[in-house]
Amino acid sequence: MLCGILAPIVYAAAVVLGGILRPGYSHISQFVSELIAAGAPNKSLLDPLFALYNLLTIAFGLGLVMTVRASSETRKVIGILGALVLMAEGVFGLVTIFFPQDPIGAPSTSTGMMHIILASMSSLTTMLSILLMGFWFSKQPGMQSYGLYSFLSVAFVFVFGILALVTGANRSPILGLMERLTIGGVLQWLLVIALKFYSRKQMAGA
Repeated sequence: MLCGILAPIVYAAAVVLGGILRPGYSHISQFVSELIAAGAPNKSLLDPLFALYNLLTIAFGLGLVMTVRASSETRKVIGILGALVLMAEGVFGLVTIFFPQDPIGAPSTSTGMMHIILASMSSLTTMLSILLMGFWFSKQPGMQSYGLYSFLSVAFVFVFGILALVTGANRSPILGLMERLTIGGVLQWLLVIALKFYSRKQMAGA
């Protein structure tokens, strides 16, 4: 559960640090992936941080699998599936680091195309995981509000994800903002759910 708390903190820190170390970089008008694109400055420093985020996400997903399996609820399949999909999202994100985005304006490469494919898979599995976990939460005594919260979160991510795609395709001056709102929707969900389970385990231990 601590991994789920740390994951969004590490991601946010990596993005902020990348922007600080790169004069002229705009969080409003540029993609996050540009910070670690092929040939980007400080790539060797930022890659390990983004890798750590994905490893923490995978560990959190594993923790969710264990938590769902240990619950008394009989309908565990959907919860376990949601946690496994979250782990898959972490794997996609981790592998994406080895296939950096092509620099803006540069010719497309097979590596850059693979980056787009992996990033798309990461986005889809993220939304699917939140949705599945929302269905599981809605069946848990005392956790129904987290089911609704998950459904609202995935709706937020979906809407701003579409806006990020549209603004990105048109190279809009706010494409970076739309992408960050999408990612922020995921990060806040990870943090809230991880805090909930961490506090519950602390109370159970006490």
